[in-house]
Amino acid sequence: MMTIAVLIFLFLGGYLFWRKRQLEQRFNRSVGMTVSYMFQERPGQYSGDRNARSGVFVFKAERNDDRLKNIVIRKVKPLHSALDVNLEQILVIPFERKDNIKSDVSVRFKVNRRAAKIENLTGGRVTISGVLNFEQNRPESFTATLPISDLYQEAEV
Repeated sequence: MMTIAVLIFLFLGGYLFWRKRQLEQRFNRSVGMTVSYMFQERPGQYSGDRNARSGVFVFKAERNDDRLKNIVIRKVKPLHSALDVNLEQILVIPFERKDNIKSDVSVRFKVNRRAAKIENLTGGRVTISGVLNFEQNRPESFTATLPISDLYQEAEV
């Protein structure tokens, strides 16, 4: 009986691992995406709470498949215990026009531990999940873990 339970557990774990890799590969085939970040200029800038620290993640996407109409992001989870994203609505990265292969969107994050001294998020990771919408195809789910590349620069040359 114990052997059967262990085999079921191993089979289920293997299936979930395989499924996660498949969803991430589907995303990577269709889209190239980078994540940058920026902290607010002063505590309480957006919330009015002088003790609150927050910032934004900027997702820059470039489509690799011309059939991709848009990306719908339903969940954003930073893999840093002191950061939190409260996604109140879905994020949509549009690629409606044929000549539009690049697009970006941002989402706010909050530092949820007052004592946390976070100065640099480069090299951290963010997990996103959602749906890829293609022309004349049904939506395809995805989950991807993306590295945080660098500090966001507003005017890139």
